[in-house]
Amino acid sequence: MRRGFSVDSHLSRLVRDVGHFGFPEMAASPGLTALVDQHAAAVRDTILRGGGRLTRVTLTHYLHGFLDGVRERGWSGDGADYDWETQRLLSICWMARELGFVR
Repeated sequence: MRRGFSVDSHLSRLVRDVGHFGFPEMAASPGLTALVDQHAAAVRDTILRGGGRLTRVTLTHYLHGFLDGVRERGWSGDGADYDWETQRLLSICWMARELGFVR
């Protein structure tokens, strides 16, 4: 197995699954786009805090930590609404695509 395979596959799978419905909604909703942009800024700031760099690996590590946290709180995205957690996941997808980490 090539190095970093699981990191790439988790991020790619998220973009495929969440981005599939989220990106078209963003295109149609300036309000949702603004919310996702704010979440992306918060994610970026968290990763960069303390001198980190924003890379595919650090974004994926953030994703794993975020998912662990929401699971511990009992969240399960039912897809019925763009709740805070779904907005954050969509922002990670958007960042991964915009930064060229996934196609």
